[in-house]
Amino acid sequence: MPSGERRWNGWGRAGESFPVPAAARAWLAARLGEGDPLPAVDEAAIAVPPARRLPPLPVPVATDAATRLRHACGQSFPDLVALRTGRIEAFPDAVCTPADGDGVVALLRAAAAEGVVVIPRGGGTSVVGGVTVRRESRPVAVVSLAALHGLGELDRASLLATFGAGTLGPEVEDALAPHGLRLGHEPQSFEFSSVGGWVATRSAGQRSTGVGKIDDLLAAVEVATASGPWRIPAQPASAAGPDPRRLLLGSEGRFGVITAATLRVRPRPEAEDGEVVLLPGWSAGLDLCRAMLRRGLRLEVLRLSDPAETGFATALVEMSPLRSRVSRLLFGLPRYRRGCLLLLGWAGPAQEVTVARQEAARLWRAARGLGLGRSGWRRWRAERFRHPYLRDELLSLGWGVDTLETAAPWARLGTLSAAVPAAITDAAAALGVRAATLCHLSHAYRDGASLYFTFFWPLRRGEESAQWGALKAAATNALLAAGGTLSHHHGVGTMHAPWIGAELGAPGVAAFDALSRALDPAGTLNPAVIHPRPAGEGGA
Repeated sequence: MPSGERRWNGWGRAGESFPVPAAARAWLAARLGEGDPLPAVDEAAIAVPPARRLPPLPVPVATDAATRLRHACGQSFPDLVALRTGRIEAFPDAVCTPADGDGVVALLRAAAAEGVVVIPRGGGTSVVGGVTVRRESRPVAVVSLAALHGLGELDRASLLATFGAGTLGPEVEDALAPHGLRLGHEPQSFEFSSVGGWVATRSAGQRSTGVGKIDDLLAAVEVATASGPWRIPAQPASAAGPDPRRLLLGSEGRFGVITAATLRVRPRPEAEDGEVVLLPGWSAGLDLCRAMLRRGLRLEVLRLSDPAETGFATALVEMSPLRSRVSRLLFGLPRYRRGCLLLLGWAGPAQEVTVARQEAARLWRAARGLGLGRSGWRRWRAERFRHPYLRDELLSLGWGVDTLETAAPWARLGTLSAAVPAAITDAAAALGVRAATLCHLSHAYRDGASLYFTFFWPLRRGEESAQWGALKAAATNALLAAGGTLSHHHGVGTMHAPWIGAELGAPGVAAFDALSRALDPAGTLNPAVIHPRPAGEGGA
C-alpha cells in the first residue's frame, strides 16, 4: 500500500494518481462532448472562519484552521466540488481525538450536557455525506477515532479478532497475517476506511460473494454513549429478543460511537486464482451468475460488467494482449458485439479452488462464454484500489462522475439495470447535456445481487453540484421504483436521507426515531444523517 500524507481535497495519498488513458478520454468525449474543467484552489486560499467557543472537553482538542478544514468533508461528489472550489458549507469548531473508549464516553457526556453536536469520523471516506459537517446552531465537534486502532484480542479457537474502531483496512490484515489469518473485507476504500466505519455503514468488500458483508463478519461491538459504554458480547447465535448488533449495523453514529468491533476471521487461503470471461450479453451473464450461485460454487469474487462498462474498462487498459483480444472479439464477432466481461475469483484449499474453477468453466462454456485467462484478474487485483483516483482526474478534465449502488432479487435485476441508465439519460437531457452510465453486478447472493452504477456527464462551471443533484435524484427514484434497495453498501448519510421512508416504511422510521431519542436524548449524535432530527429537538 502507498504511504504518505492524505490528500486534503481529493481521494487518497498526495502524489498518487490514476491518469486517464487517451482511449478512455476519447470514449468519454465521443459520448458526452467536452465539459468545463474544475481546477482546485490552493488550500491557503480557503478562508476558514473562527471556531465558535466550546465548553471545556475532556479529551485533546484541535481548533486550528488546517485541522478543521481537513475534517469538514467526506468523499462525496458535492464534497469534492466544495473542496476544489473552496465553497465549503460548514466547518467543525473542533476536532477531538480521544485515546480510548472511556475518553469517547466522557466526551459524549460533556457534549450532551453542553449542547455540542458530535460527528464520529473514522477514515472519512463516506460518499453519501455521512461525515460532512452541516450548518448547525450549536457548536460542532468532529470525533476522530484514529487513536482507537490495532488488534486488541485474538481468540484463535473461535477465530474472533477484536479491533479498535479506527483501525484501517491494511492494519487489519497486517495484524492478522502473522497468525496465518485474514478478514477478507476489502471495500474499494480499503486503504483508508476503518473498522468502525464499516460497521456504521454496513459496508461490503469486493470479496463479499465469498466472505460476506460486514453484517456477516460482525460478532461483537462496543459503543460509547452519553450514559456509558454499551458492550454486546460475541455469541454464535441467540434468540434473546431482537439482535442489538443489527440495530447498530448501519446506524452511522446516531445511536452511539462505535469504539471496537470483534470480527469473524478465517485462515489465509492456501491458493488463490481468478479468470476473466467474455460473455455474449448482459442477460446471458445474469443467468450464468445466478446458476453459479445456485450450484453453490466456491466463489470469492463475482463481478459482471454490462456492455457499456466493458467498453469503458477496455479503454482504461493501456495496450496489452488482453485489451487487443477483447477488442478483436467485441468488434470482430457478431456474437460478442454486446459482450460483457465477467471477473471470477476463488480462494481456499488448492484442490477446492481447482475444482471450483473447472466447474465454473463448464458453466461459462455452456453459456457461450470465452475464458480470457488470468492476466485480467491479476491486473484488476493490482489496480482496484487505484480506481477512485480517476474521479479527481476526470474533474480536472471537465467530466463529472459519481456512483450509486442497490440490490434486488434476481427477477428484478434486468428491469433495474435498464431503468437507472434511462432515468439518468432523461435527467441529463433536461439539463441540456449528455450522460453515460455503466453498470456491474457484484456482491451476489442466492436470491439476488447488488448492481453498481457509474455515471458521467460534462461539467458546467458553477453548476456542478446542481447537475449532480438532478442526476442523483432521478437515478434514486428510478431504482426505488424498480424494486431496488436505497443502498447496498454505501449507507444512507445525508444524501439518501430524503428517501429513507421508502426503505424503512413509516413504522420503521418511527422506531428509528424512538431509539435515537432513547440513546441520545440530547440530540447531539450526528443528527443530520439517516432521518434528520428536527431543529431544536433534544435541547438544542
